Amino acid sequence: MQSMKKLLFILLLLTNLLIKADDLYSINSNLSLTCDPTFSEVGEYDLDSFGFIVASTGICQFGEYQIEFFKNLRAGTAHLCDDQPYCGVQADWKGASWNIDTIVKDSSGTIVFENIFDDYEGGYGDAILLDPSSFTIPYLVLQTKGGRHNYFHLFSAKPNFHKVLSIGPLSYSNKGIYTNNLKQIFVDIGVTTLPPDHPSMANIVYYPITMKLVDNHFVPAVEQMKSDLKVYTKDDMQKIYTQAEQINALITKYVFNPEVAVADDEEWEWRFDKIKTHYQLSVLETVYQKFMLGDIYQLGFMRTFISLVREGRIDLAWEFFDLAIPSAYDKRQEYNLPIYRNKKIMKETINNWLTSLEYWDEIEQLNEESFSNETAIEKAKK
Repeated sequence: MQSMKKLLFILLLLTNLLIKADDLYSINSNLSLTCDPTFSEVGEYDLDSFGFIVASTGICQFGEYQIEFFKNLRAGTAHLCDDQPYCGVQADWKGASWNIDTIVKDSSGTIVFENIFDDYEGGYGDAILLDPSSFTIPYLVLQTKGGRHNYFHLFSAKPNFHKVLSIGPLSYSNKGIYTNNLKQIFVDIGVTTLPPDHPSMANIVYYPITMKLVDNHFVPAVEQMKSDLKVYTKDDMQKIYTQAEQINALITKYVFNPEVAVADDEEWEWRFDKIKTHYQLSVLETVYQKFMLGDIYQLGFMRTFISLVREGRIDLAWEFFDLAIPSAYDKRQEYNLPIYRNKKIMKETINNWLTSLEYWDEIEQLNEESFSNETAIEKAKK
């Protein structure tokens, strides 16, 4: 009797799971995904290393199609897979006897794709991985890693195996593809840009944007971003204030003791001659347009500013600006960069630059309810 109850419970549980799976996959299609992470060695045996250099890292059945992943164990980018199943990496040298990372076959066993992203657009990355979200949304989701960026690629198997779209570069948050309680599908992409003066890639500015899947394409998800906005605590405010103080002190040192400020850089002589010659600047122009500005960026001035704006707190961003840039900054304006000639012009330049940011219309909506307390950061100081 007890065993019969147990059997009935298991059947009921399986029925509920099947119903939930049917509900989920009815978003787009009724395709299911099953995977076998069996690891096996393939290709030619390597006498030098006494082993195979290519491994099959798993096979997935996606609708009527089968996809198998292959990793070249000697590839310099093999580490991108770690020890994860369902990950493919090609050989990174010419003349390799096996140079395949994925094979897709139809129900008859006919190969329809070898190296999926060679058959589509190349250059996405050095490794291809099955993303876990493939088991919770009605697409096969592959992630490409390495190269310049990471991307997600969504595939469908109806009416045939094909790529629906690609989305990226992905945010640093590593949240992957996720859903809310309404089964809406989201992904966070990363947007990168440079400060208004475009000094170098070392001073890159980054911010995430949440995208929502709508009718097989992604659109900015303002409401989702609003629900995820950071709430700044007193400790957060204190850190921002401390950072503003450091930048303020740095600029003050450059204004009144430029030789001391420059000498703080152990390689200043080498850098000074190289910069001065390359940009054909005077001594003081080199000090204020390159050394001082570079040090301001290195202290994270623009990163903090844009982060506050992205989190819907443009009021705090401008307070941070006013605390970080002292009025003494104007004393050397004849040597400053023209677009940052003095504090007022610098503020105008940055304000104009904000409106040119990618997804500015969405970011502006995040700031519609920005708080108006003009001294929130300063009040948090200890």
